[in-house]
This record gives sequence, structure tokens and C-alpha cells, in this order.
Amino acid sequence: MKVIKSDSGFLAYQKIFKHVHNNQSELVVWQISATGERNISRSRLNSFHLDTGLLHFEKATDLAFADQTVLFCYCEDEQFIFKAQIQNVKDAVFTVGVPPEIKLLEESDIHVLKGQIGVDLTDTWKTKRLNVDDPSSSNGPDYMKVKSMAERSSRDQEFLNNEFDSVSLDEEEKLFADKRESPRARPKIDKWVKIKTESSDEIHFLRLFDLSRGGIGFLTMDVHLFPKGASINVVGFEEFDLDDPLVGVIMSHRAIDETQIEFKIGVKFNEGQG
Repeated sequence: MKVIKSDSGFLAYQKIFKHVHNNQSELVVWQISATGERNISRSRLNSFHLDTGLLHFEKATDLAFADQTVLFCYCEDEQFIFKAQIQNVKDAVFTVGVPPEIKLLEESDIHVLKGQIGVDLTDTWKTKRLNVDDPSSSNGPDYMKVKSMAERSSRDQEFLNNEFDSVSLDEEEKLFADKRESPRARPKIDKWVKIKTESSDEIHFLRLFDLSRGGIGFLTMDVHLFPKGASINVVGFEEFDLDDPLVGVIMSHRAIDETQIEFKIGVKFNEGQG
């Protein structure tokens, strides 16, 4: 059995979950109760966020989870199995943490299964196994991919449309509103945005300054982390993780007062996302 670890197999994880998500592969999920009984159901991967360490799955209406219990997940199409901790259950979606390891079935495991269940799965394994070691079949992490609003998940669309429509213009922006395609607006209350750069897997939690369908502004004292011309991903707001990031380019730095300590970073979203 080939074992891939989360701390050293980022590209393999990215390929596995992207493949499962794009193909909408059916998954078998189950928990083991204190009495040893298996609570089995079927599911599909709604979205995955390796940067924040979360996987979101469809939840069947008849599936009830036990608190603080490990969840097991098996995918026949790609021939892998893992276990993970449930983080949250809400309506028709449940969230688990990214598993510390994923076990890929290999040919020797298929022969063991044949002896246990009396069925030869060799042909199925050869057809359906996912080769995560072939670099030619992977484009690497799917960062910086621009998606139009229509291509986004329904939860992303609802959230972003509410965010874009729920803020009010500040006085400064009114002066320059005629010079922008999309007027920027300041949130009425302090909000936080999650930013990821191309150069690091770190997620930066920063105070939102302004927002529009054309771009975003956020505040930071570490201006050197956000050079002009660099691409960034907006991966979420507050507690909400976007299924697909908003992609933009850093256009400007501006000190927000005379101390020159805190700066507003101005970002223009790549075309076609609003």
C-alpha cells in the first residue's frame, strides 16, 4: 500500500482531490460506533482547500455523525482510502480536516483483497488507479485560476454577491468614483480577508479596507510581503472559505496616515470574475 503524507505530498494531495472533485467520484464514508457497528453512507466531494486544511462533502439526509469520531473514506474510482476528523456538520454539508495520510491501493493489496472476498479486482485496479507519480499528468496546484461568477459554486455566488452589495461608499471613494469601472466601497464594520501569495502557502488574515467587483484593498504593516505586480489569491472572508479564490494583481501601496506604519494594498481582480 502506497502511503502519501500530508506534510510531504502536497502536489499528490492536490492531484487526488482535484481529480475526485472534477469527476464527482462517489465515495463511501463511514464511522465505527463504540459497539463496533459501521454507520455507512455515500458522498461526493463538494470542494477542497488544502491551504486552510478543509474538505467539504455532501451529506446524505439519513447520515448521522457521532461527535469526536474519526471518519473513514474510500474511493473506488481512484482506489484510495483515508481517515480524518470531522470538523463541522451543517445542513447537507459536512467538513473534515485534511487527512494526515492517504493510502493508495497497489497490486499486492488487490491480491490480498482477492483472498479475503473471493473477487479478482486486478483489472479494475489497473483501469481505475490514480498515478500520482507521473508529473506529466498534473499541472500542479490549481492556484491563480480565474473563474467567472457563473462558473462558481452556488455558495460562493451567494456569499460574494452579498458582500459586493452590502457595503457603502466612503467619502474618499466618492471623489474618484467616476474614474473607476467598479466603485470601491468600505465595509460598515471591520471585516477580515484571507490572502495567499504565490510565494508562500501561508494564509494572511488582514483587515479589509474596501471591496468591489473589480478589486479589493486590505491593510498590512508587512508591505514587503505584497510587492507591486505580484499575483495574489483571496481565499476567504472571516470564517467563510471560498470554493475558488478571487485572483488579482497588486497595483498600489499607500500609507493610511503620516506614521508610514500601516499601508493599504490595492488589488485589481483579473478580468471576468465579477
